[in-house]
Amino acid sequence: MKKWIIILVVIIIALGTYFAWPKTHLKEPVVMSVQFDEAAKTLAVSYIVEQDDSTYVMEIAHDTKGFYPPRSNDNWDGETDYTQVLAKQNGYELREDIVELSDDQLTYFLSLEGRVVPVDISFEAYSPIETILVLLLKDEAVEVTKKDEALLYTFTAPEDITIDSIGHYDSVASIFFEEAEFPLVLTRGQSVDVLIHEPYKLSSHDELLLEITTTKDQSFTKHFRLTQSIPKGYLKQIVNEANVE
Repeated sequence: MKKWIIILVVIIIALGTYFAWPKTHLKEPVVMSVQFDEAAKTLAVSYIVEQDDSTYVMEIAHDTKGFYPPRSNDNWDGETDYTQVLAKQNGYELREDIVELSDDQLTYFLSLEGRVVPVDISFEAYSPIETILVLLLKDEAVEVTKKDEALLYTFTAPEDITIDSIGHYDSVASIFFEEAEFPLVLTRGQSVDVLIHEPYKLSSHDELLLEITTTKDQSFTKHFRLTQSIPKGYLKQIVNEANVE
């Protein structure tokens, strides 16, 4: 009888490990979000790794400049002062590391053209990962309203414009428009509603950057906070999609 109990326990443990641990091995961290926040004076990087992978952000590099998360424990390649584990699912972790910026570094990022710039993210024991850094300026923050499981943003034209496209950066969300066809002609004061579906929060202060472009090559950029927690099994889904690419 004891023999069968032991065998049953071993089987249960094995099944628990099978369902809890990753089915897919990660070749490198999956970078989910890299954002510059002018108001907070920070760079924030969120990424997915296997739970037993003790790797953390070493450097965020743009051109010839490097930016480093603070470490006060003399462990130059270990956890940073601001490392957070935002989610644990199926043997994966969604982690975040933050760089605090000096006034000079803040000025540097504010001097860059556009709202999206290329950067390299370095981790211990991995090659640098090329991705984009989204620049969130404090005077471009807007409010949105919740509509069921989606978010609703209403853009009001500051002048007579013809909108060529509306897109977004650094988010897994999808956007839709109510009763709008492009090119969309708006006179000053008219508005268009933008619905954001699956506004999943991928970092501790995750924001979506919305870009509205016109037929005259004007660009309006706005950003707002994402609030919805990631669903069960989401990290595994992202890992599987990343390994297919």
